[in-house]
Amino acid sequence: MNLEDLRLGAAVHSRDGRKLGSLSRFVVKTDGFRLTHIVIDTGILRSGEPLWKGGWGLSHDRVVPLGVLEHAGENDVRLTMSADEFRDLSVDYIEEHFERIPDDAPGRLDASDMARVAASIPGEPGPYFMTETMATGAGEVDIKRDSPVWRLRPHEKIGEVERLLVDQETSRVVDMIVRRGHVFAKDVVLPVRHVVEVVADIVRIDIDDATLDALPEFKPEGAED
Repeated sequence: MNLEDLRLGAAVHSRDGRKLGSLSRFVVKTDGFRLTHIVIDTGILRSGEPLWKGGWGLSHDRVVPLGVLEHAGENDVRLTMSADEFRDLSVDYIEEHFERIPDDAPGRLDASDMARVAASIPGEPGPYFMTETMATGAGEVDIKRDSPVWRLRPHEKIGEVERLLVDQETSRVVDMIVRRGHVFAKDVVLPVRHVVEVVADIVRIDIDDATLDALPEFKPEGAED
């Protein structure tokens, strides 16, 4: 298996051939930038939740360790887990918690009650608010598809993350593939030594003009020149 073929957006299948979803995020250790987990967006139809109970609008991401990967190709990823094992053993990457909005004046109707109802989750029996908990460990960050890449000096966006190139033996991320431009977009290879931090889905890098302009174009294996 070639970890360089782990492309965000690729379809993910179980050992028994069931489609589980699509590759949506990478989880990496900030110390050494080592890939530890992948996150799979199962989508509405595979989430197992009805629309009024979280099947619409909420996260469908499930996280599994890197060790369950069996095959990684340009457009397809296969796990060693069966569909049932994936359902039972994978965990929610973003866990939503619902709590009732407190009533400032219980027992009587006032302006705060209108605000509580306006903020309530549609389809639920009462005024609630939602909090989210990410399933990342200490010293881990995630990189999702199309995460914006920004330079520190000058402060400007240079593109979006398309995939990661990972060392097969160590699982360390060596390079990021960054898509630059829109109409005439191209993918370039950005060494991770230029990455300063990953915060709130934004990759921040420190790179000068000459080095940025000299980044080589990325061409997957087998692509024609």
